[in-house]
Amino acid sequence: MDMPEPLRELVDQLGEALVRALATDPASRELVGRIQTEGYDVGLMLEATVALHKREEEPGPEAAASEPDGPAVWSPEDRAFLKSFKIALD
Repeated sequence: MDMPEPLRELVDQLGEALVRALATDPASRELVGRIQTEGYDVGLMLEATVALHKREEEPGPEAAASEPDGPAVWSPEDRAFLKSFKIALD
């Protein structure tokens, strides 16, 4: 997929945000500490697949729910992805 540069920058920022979130997660930090206590250094490489699908239709009423002042609308894929990082939306 040929992405426009502004979109590519946003996707890169998303990746950086995910790495920061994992690096600052207390449970992750505790597990790394436990592994180091066992005498091992820890190196972590992550690969994330970001699927982008261009919306063809005009925004409907549900688009208003994704405005900054309203609640976010999460797809089942979004929820599964966040759940894999133990992020609860409820």
